[in-house]
Amino acid sequence: MTSHTPTPQGFALVLVLTGVAIALAGSIAALATANRPLMGIAAVGFAMQFAGWVLNGRRNGGAR
Repeated sequence: MTSHTPTPQGFALVLVLTGVAIALAGSIAALATANRPLMGIAAVGFAMQFAGWVLNGRRNGGAR
């Protein structure tokens, strides 16, 4: 008995991975430079990840 793993595919995967990279870069840049407005870049990355996971959830019909 195997269950379907809800791994993002296609555009959802691109959103999640790009969001991870942007969030990581923004967070590290804000920490290294002590420039708090750079956390806005990290927030964009977090939002992209969220959008990717929502898109993936819709594609799976809400299944986990």
